Amino acid sequence: MSPGSQRVFAKLKLRSINLLTLKLRGFPGGLEIPFHVFVGRASKPRVLLIAGVHGDEYESVAVLHDIASEINPNDLGGTLTIVPVANPQAFYAGTRRNPVDLGDLNRSFPGNPEGTTSERVADLLFQNLVLASDGVLSMHCWSKEATVVPYVEYSVDRTEVGRRSFAAARALGLKFLHPYTWHPGLLVAAATRYGIPSIEPEVGGMGTVTPDGQRIYRSIIYRFLQHWKLLEPSAPCTDALHPDPEIIDHSDCLSNHAGLFRSCVNVGDVVKKGSLLGTVHDLTGRCIEQARASRAGTVGILRTFASVQPGDRLAQLFWRIQRHPAR
Repeated sequence: MSPGSQRVFAKLKLRSINLLTLKLRGFPGGLEIPFHVFVGRASKPRVLLIAGVHGDEYESVAVLHDIASEINPNDLGGTLTIVPVANPQAFYAGTRRNPVDLGDLNRSFPGNPEGTTSERVADLLFQNLVLASDGVLSMHCWSKEATVVPYVEYSVDRTEVGRRSFAAARALGLKFLHPYTWHPGLLVAAATRYGIPSIEPEVGGMGTVTPDGQRIYRSIIYRFLQHWKLLEPSAPCTDALHPDPEIIDHSDCLSNHAGLFRSCVNVGDVVKKGSLLGTVHDLTGRCIEQARASRAGTVGILRTFASVQPGDRLAQLFWRIQRHPAR
């Protein structure tokens, strides 16, 4: 553990509930990140659930608020740390990036204590909480411009930490599992480099909190905690394990023009190569672009915000590279 994480966890008692705060020193006006630590019947393993890394993703924030209100430390076989909002400044602004420095927190890990605001926040979280963890669930939704079919990313790393990350991803019970070569600044990428198994699910989007999104994320959390043996297998999971999980890759459909996007498909639709995904119209209403599927696949991500600029993602297609045996 780092010195910071030793300070956080060293004096916590077994079977305790703790509401703590990380403070960014020297920041004008103060910056505080509240988090919960539930210490169960034993101190280890330590598992971290973290959300709100991007400020416009809310399904994961809401479900962590609920989970934090119902966890009983007497039921835990280790320590559970919950960070509902890792990026308060972006959360209050309702933006993906931190409005202070326009930095993307999920491109800033493991951080820099002398760097930009986002780099300093990343360092604060990484040194105090991530490095103290045996496993990390970095919980995301899609941005407020789009929505997504639930899936989970894990590292393509073929080392022991990569294999353990894949095992955690598979345990969530989702249909789509996506091996990724992550940007090195992602929280999960930095944690993996330090030997900490980490995965990143995506659920929902459009800046909303929905009953379906909450149900799915609750099952994800409980399965993750069961996988790490913090909870018994009898813990409540509302969704069944998917009977036919797929390991996938993806391809993007990007806009070539600025205009108004009109979708012709729904997220989750299965499409053929050449299928019309949507159209882009200029200010007079004239259709200036037809967005078509570059290959057969499932519409995994779909833009719902209709105003588009060149280079904006209109849709992302998931396509299976192999079927993984159901557990």
